[in-house]
Amino acid sequence: MRILHIITDTNIGGAGRYLLNLLTQPVFREHEVFVACPDGELAKRIDSLGIRRVAISGKDVSFSLPLVFELVRTVRTLRPDVVHTHSSLSGRIASRFLRIPVVYTKHNLVRIPSPSGRVPPPAGPVKRAINGFVAKALSQKVIAVSEGVYRDLVESGISPSLVVSIPNGIDLSPFKPKKKIQDGLLRSEGGRKEIRIGTVARIHRQKALDVLVDAARIVVASEPSARFLIGGTGPLEGEIRAKIRDLKLEPYVKMAGFIEDVPGFLSGLDIYVLSSDYEGLPLAVLEAMAQGLPVVATRVGGVPEAVVDGETGFLVPPRQPKLLAQAIVRLVVDPQLAEKLGAAGRRRAEELFDAKLMAERTVEVYRQVVRKDGRRI
Repeated sequence: MRILHIITDTNIGGAGRYLLNLLTQPVFREHEVFVACPDGELAKRIDSLGIRRVAISGKDVSFSLPLVFELVRTVRTLRPDVVHTHSSLSGRIASRFLRIPVVYTKHNLVRIPSPSGRVPPPAGPVKRAINGFVAKALSQKVIAVSEGVYRDLVESGISPSLVVSIPNGIDLSPFKPKKKIQDGLLRSEGGRKEIRIGTVARIHRQKALDVLVDAARIVVASEPSARFLIGGTGPLEGEIRAKIRDLKLEPYVKMAGFIEDVPGFLSGLDIYVLSSDYEGLPLAVLEAMAQGLPVVATRVGGVPEAVVDGETGFLVPPRQPKLLAQAIVRLVVDPQLAEKLGAAGRRRAEELFDAKLMAERTVEVYRQVVRKDGRRI
């Protein structure tokens, strides 16, 4: 098959990492693959993999009329059998205008909580009808990255027959769990051991890193050996740095900036934390599990499908820094428990979240929509 992916992200966020995990799997080598995306960090990574790329405008914008016209020209030139879009409404409109089958991956929830944590009410009959009509008009199949996202899509009015749940997957090979929790970042600083707790996230409201900083303050008050590392960049970086400074947490909480080598960063942690207000199925959590780290995370979206409370980590309600801190402290004071949960997480990642399976199931979806469209493959 001739497959075109359209993504307007410039940086390597969740959707970009999903795409990279997908395209590096063996099953995609059997097909002709193109990616249309703007110049940026994601484009550089795609180019480095030798994947054929078409540069487009519309950086980080899901919809713009000029981009629709540009993508019509791109799709018409490449003549793909199927187009797979990632949060690009322009890509779906352009492809359907040319009657090319479209597969769309929904990477996050439809109903996004407000800054106060309030979840919008379910869609009413009119909005459900509109959502269902638009989804059917612009895509032949919608991939949900978790059961939580699947339920959210169906509740919003999209027909269950249009949606398929294919859990996020990752390439497990770069992640090498430590034999013992003490082998890693229980570093010695001035003769005193420290435990490193970290996260890799876009510094954005969704990730609720203000809550993580509040939890860090509670943790270090009782466990001064704890050190927190926040990897990533984003629009709220200055705000989070200011909060760390105002709470006088600079010795305990560090901002690590953009993380190029995620496996390397994770290998230096003892505990992984996700403080998000909402998620689809976060790749960062799957990567932490693959690294053999115990995970403390908020019970949102598809997170409980990955993190089993009490078995591979701990789950807490969102926006509850005290409960988040208590769960972290349980692991700080009990390295054997942390090691046990981390090992169970690695096994779960191997069993359920291998990118090879995700890629094979995705290609099968392509085949289904292409056959249904009457195209020969």
